[in-house]
Amino acid sequence: MRKQRDLPVTIYRVLLYLSRMKNLADDKRRLVRIERAVCIDRKELKPLLNSLQNGGLVESIDTGFTGRGGHKIVIWNITEAGRMWRSDLGRFIQLGQRINLYPEEFFYLPSDSF
Repeated sequence: MRKQRDLPVTIYRVLLYLSRMKNLADDKRRLVRIERAVCIDRKELKPLLNSLQNGGLVESIDTGFTGRGGHKIVIWNITEAGRMWRSDLGRFIQLGQRINLYPEEFFYLPSDSF
């Protein structure tokens, strides 16, 4: 049976990663780097990022380069609205922790060390 992901936590982790990497090199905000940092498969992550972009929470920037497979290399950035939603989702997750619906680890990225 396939493990299901909690949507608010997934969105929070993606927005948190993009927020942390906002001022770092463009390479850190590529799809493959986001995938590794938040432990979400590319097949799930790309539609999620597109949905977040349609909602105005993230923006994509075409670098003009192509990858090894001939696909465009796209950089993702969090918007101001995305930062506000990230903090709201963070408060929602903290509430879930207080009422024992979420374990403490849900608030952190998988790449964080405890």
